[in-house]
This record gives sequence, C-alpha cells and structure tokens, in this order.
Amino acid sequence: MMEPLMKLFSPVQLGSLTLKNRIVFPPMSTKFAAADGTVTERMINYYEARAMGGAGLVTVEATYIHPSGNSFTRGLGLASDRSIPGLKDMAARMKRHGARVSIQLQHGGRAANSTASGQAVLVVSSIPGLTSYTDTREISEEEIAMLISAWGDAAVRAREAGLDAIELHGAHGYLISQFFSPYTNRRRDAWGGSLENRMRFALEVYREVRRRVGNDFPITYRMSAVEGVSGGITLEDSRALAAALVAEGINGLHVSIGLRETNFMVSAPSCVPRACNAELAASIRESIRAAVPVIVAGRITDEHVAEKVLEEEKADLVAMGRPLIADPFLPEKVQYTHAPVIRCISCNEGCVGGAARGTGIGCALNPLSGLEKAYDLSPSAAPKNVMVIGAGPAGMEAALVAARRGHKVTLLEKDGKLGGLLNTACLPPYKEDINLIMDYYDKALSLAGVTVRLHEEATVELVKKENPDTVILATGSQPVFPGFCRVQGAMTASDALHGKDTGSNPLIIGGGLIGAETADMLSEQGKAVTLLEMQPDIARDMEVRTRRYLLIRLKERAVNMLTGTQVMEITSERTVRVKDEEGMETLLGPFSSIVVAVGYRPNRILACELREAGIPFLSAGDCSKVGKIMTAVEGGFKTALRL
Repeated sequence: MMEPLMKLFSPVQLGSLTLKNRIVFPPMSTKFAAADGTVTERMINYYEARAMGGAGLVTVEATYIHPSGNSFTRGLGLASDRSIPGLKDMAARMKRHGARVSIQLQHGGRAANSTASGQAVLVVSSIPGLTSYTDTREISEEEIAMLISAWGDAAVRAREAGLDAIELHGAHGYLISQFFSPYTNRRRDAWGGSLENRMRFALEVYREVRRRVGNDFPITYRMSAVEGVSGGITLEDSRALAAALVAEGINGLHVSIGLRETNFMVSAPSCVPRACNAELAASIRESIRAAVPVIVAGRITDEHVAEKVLEEEKADLVAMGRPLIADPFLPEKVQYTHAPVIRCISCNEGCVGGAARGTGIGCALNPLSGLEKAYDLSPSAAPKNVMVIGAGPAGMEAALVAARRGHKVTLLEKDGKLGGLLNTACLPPYKEDINLIMDYYDKALSLAGVTVRLHEEATVELVKKENPDTVILATGSQPVFPGFCRVQGAMTASDALHGKDTGSNPLIIGGGLIGAETADMLSEQGKAVTLLEMQPDIARDMEVRTRRYLLIRLKERAVNMLTGTQVMEITSERTVRVKDEEGMETLLGPFSSIVVAVGYRPNRILACELREAGIPFLSAGDCSKVGKIMTAVEGGFKTALRL
C-alpha cells in the first residue's frame, strides 16, 4: 500500500503567496494565442481546466515582453496594454477554482521567430555557425536597456491583469540565459566575459521587475541548471546565480535543463529516468540553504515520484506539466475522488509534437486536452445498445465515451486482455509505461458500466444474434509480411518482441519506428543486429526527442544501420542481396533470422463480412487507417460522439 501523500498536498509559501499544495503546472507554449498575441477562449479553457483540476500554482506559458522576442507562431504576448483584458479574464476564471496563477515573461533572443515577430533576431553575440540568421543583429547597449525596461512594463501589466506572480524565463536558451551562458555570450563589454558580467543581465531584469511591481509581489526565476553542451552553463555557474538572485530578493527558483541544441533533454522521453533533474535541484537548493522554495521539472510523472522528491528535500515544489496535460484533474483525483487517472507515458506525441506541428498542445491519450470545450459530451437523447468489437486503444476509448454518454455498451475482445497492439508496443526498452494505458481503461470501463467480454471473437452470426443498435468496429491492424520474406527463420517484429528466438545476428527489414524499437531490444540483448531501411533515415516516424535517444543507443551498441537500401532477394540460407541508392548490389549475411518490420495494414476481414451481410457499422482506429496510439484514441473518441 502506498504511503499517504502528506508533503505533496501540504501548503507552501511563495513570497507573500500561499499555495494550497506543492503541484505546479509549468509554462509550456500552447500555440493557442491569437495572431496579435492576445488570449483566446481556447487558451482560457485550457488553463482553467488545470486550475479546476487542483494544481496549486498554474504558470501561464512563455509570454513575450517585446515583439522582437516572440518565439512562437501564435505566441502569447504582454508587450502592450491590449493583452491585459484577456489575461484578466483568464486569471479570474482560474483563481475562482482555488489555484494561484503565475505568468512566465520571456524574450527569445536568438530563439525568436522573425516571421512571427516581424523584426530582426536580436542576439547576445554574433557567433559563426551558431547565429547564422541573415536577419540577425547583435544587441546594442541601448537595446539592452530598452529590453530590461520592457520586462518591467510587462510585469506591471501582469499585475494589473490580476496575476498572482511572475516567472522570469532564464532557461532553455532564451535571451536571459543567452547572456548567462558562455556558449552564447562572447561579448567583451560589461555584459560578457566573467561570471559576474554574465549574471548581470539576469540580475538587472530582476531588479527592474522588482522595482516596478513592489516587494509584496512574488517573482520566481526559471533556470537551466546545466545546458548539456561543451562550453555551456555549468552547475557551479547556476549555483552562483541562484545565490545572487536570492540575495537580491527572488522568491523562488525553478530548475530545468537544456537549451536549443539540447532541447531533447527538455520534456524528456520515457528512456530518461523519472525526476531526472532532482539532483540538480537539490544542489541549487543546497547552494541557497533552502532560503526560498525550489521547483523542479523533469519527468515528475506521478504523485508518488513527486512525494519522494519532496520527502527527500530535493525540491519544495514539483512541476508536473505533461501529467496535467494528460489529466488536468490528477491532483483532485489523487487527493479526493480516487477516480482513474489518465497517466502520462512521456511519449511527447500530443504535447511537444502538437506544438511542433502547429496544431497546438494536446495529449495522445486525452482528446480533450487543448480542446476542453470543443465537443458536446452531454448524455445522448436516444441511448442505444452498442457493441464495440476490439479492445485496442480505439475500441476502449469508443466504449468508454459511449458509456459515459448513456449508451449501454458491450466491448468484445478475442484475446484474454485489453489493449490490442498496446500489448506489443509496451515490450521494447523504456516502453513499459504503455501498460498504464490498459490500467486506466480497465478501471474506467468498469466504472462507466461497460460490459467487457474477453476471449470472445466477434462473428457475423454473433452480431446477428445479439442484434445491437450500433456496431463499432475497432479490429486494429496486422503486420505486413511480403511473400519474398517468407523463408525459414523469418518472422514479424511482433514475433521477435514477444520472445521468438532470433538467433545471434538477426536482420531487421524496415527501419521505421517498429523496426528501430525491435533493433533496440535485440541489441540490448547483446545480439549483432543489422537494420535495413529503404528511406534515407532511420525511424523517421518517431517522435523527435525519443528518436534522438534511441539513435544514440543503436550507435553505442554498434547496430549496423543500412539506409537507402532495398532488398532484392532473400535466399533459403537467409543470405540477402541488396541494392543501395547508387544501384550497387551487395550480398549480406547469412543471418540467423529475418525480422520483418515493414508496417501494418488494416484488419478488414470482419468489416467485409459485415458489409456482405448487410450489417451497418462504424469504424475506428487502425482498421480504418493505420496510425499511432494518438490517432487510435482520437478515432475512438470521435466515433463514439457520432452515436
């Protein structure tokens, strides 16, 4: 039995502000702002849900203090008074739920988006190969003074809008950290060179903001404790800056990691240990003798990880960004209702990926994240008897949403457990958190009243016999297995992942996500793996941060990765003739096994049979179009809304 979460849900003081618990929703760009940088209703709904869900402090995303600092398409701004009314409305709606509200004030510097800002990119130092923009200009002394003043102006607007606190963004390679980092600051004036000079900009920004908002208004500072590049910020640098900020009167420090070149370390994927920055935060906290609260970010995935960090006094508050994107009501559920929690699996497909795609922040497992009031989820006026066939992610989501809308739902699954292909997807290294998806649906389906029948394969005869009002088909997909691969010792990637013997030197045909993850697992077992891909790159369909770490592992284990390579022939001895991009043919092998990972195709057998029998149905997930977990969940959700 888990220990009670005494520390996590205890109040804490942040300057003059009392927070009801230690959970912080940290700033993450949503891409929900209007084109002019003002608040939209979609943004308000998103942040209000996190406040309603029980977080003690909700920090509004990186907000530019001057138009030249806008880093994002549809980025939020506080560079003029026109932003105040929207922020005032948003803050009021959030605070009525008992949350306290902060806003992060930012300037992108070299990370600014000139297309979005319409201005030249201002850089601390012009460095060949590092600041190679054609529209770049090194910041002058006059512009430094102007931007420091702009931080003060934005801070006053934030206070006028009713926000409770301000966070200065000194992390992740934005302007303040560019001044602080020797990697980006090569200036020879009073703003560069020595540690004291490099700290100067951060301290001057803080002093101006403090002067403008007064001593009773909480100000925190977010820092990258280390940047992860040679010549970048070191932990000793950050300890010195932390001490200087505390001496000046800062009310809190928010510890993160990384910059643009190492952004794969920010919003770390599942291969990175939980609470990955806790030791860095502990060092910062020790350097200031715990004089002010320290917030730590970095894979604080659930309440028990959070409690452990707090109990061990490595930090005073925990930033739970992606977990609260997945389920904004995690705090309330954990503390009070004990309802099933949608657990973050650190896949980055909806949150980081959605922001990168420009569609806005979301969650692979929660279709309502970022679209909190976009759908009508009210009970159906005409409840139906619904049969859902297939308990993969699409089928489970369809069954759950349909039941919550008042339909009587039966979920059929031919295997002995929920999950479908999730039971394969959870097998590669660092993918075990996918099991949390099945845990959630198992509890949620039961609470919603869904009748789950395992070990039962649906047939036309069964459907006719039970005669449901509506059939939702979610039969998933199956591996593609080309005829030329069917030699002795050949198998699918699924076979290999489930433990079928591949021998000592397997060849994996197909270097997409599935093939690459299979290579990861087999090479971890000490096997000499060859990974062959027709495209020019390995794992092009994988989330970028996850891919970065995976490619590092494959290279460290000397996996032979052959890209731009086509299979021409496989012999019965498992010798393989291949052709490269230049048309040169080579004979490879022999291999101990051939592992086929060339993709999946929709499983439409039952669909064809139902259609021939004249039985109407709706399709959801891979049986309609093969995709990822995110597309399957979204497909199941939207299909259930059609009932």
